[in-house]
Amino acid sequence: MNSVLSRYLDDRHWSEGRTRRMVDGLRILQGLARTGATPVTYGEFAEQVQSGLAPIAASRVLADIGQFCQDAGWPNVTCFVVSAATGECSPGCRHIGEEGPVAARQRAWLAYGQHRTGPSVDQE
Repeated sequence: MNSVLSRYLDDRHWSEGRTRRMVDGLRILQGLARTGATPVTYGEFAEQVQSGLAPIAASRVLADIGQFCQDAGWPNVTCFVVSAATGECSPGCRHIGEEGPVAARQRAWLAYGQHRTGPSVDQE
């Protein structure tokens, strides 16, 4: 696991389940950024993170990921999750910044897919 992520998680003292969901979710979203894939819905993301996880629970996972990305200076990949009804990120994705989700997705794709310089969950 990436040492920056590992230290961050050690400082949080979260439950094993919360830690696992955050790491798995970050890994999934970094994979989407690498391929430049279209965003997934909250329901699709929740199911990929943990079978049977309610879409509303995905918002907590995304908040954890967004806060980590902001604190660590990593590209924020939470912008790859959108509402099935509107196709937009929820207003709760406050860690994306002023640039908005479309620009954030482009920046993440450049870091992870195009230039391959984005830090990774599995990078030591």
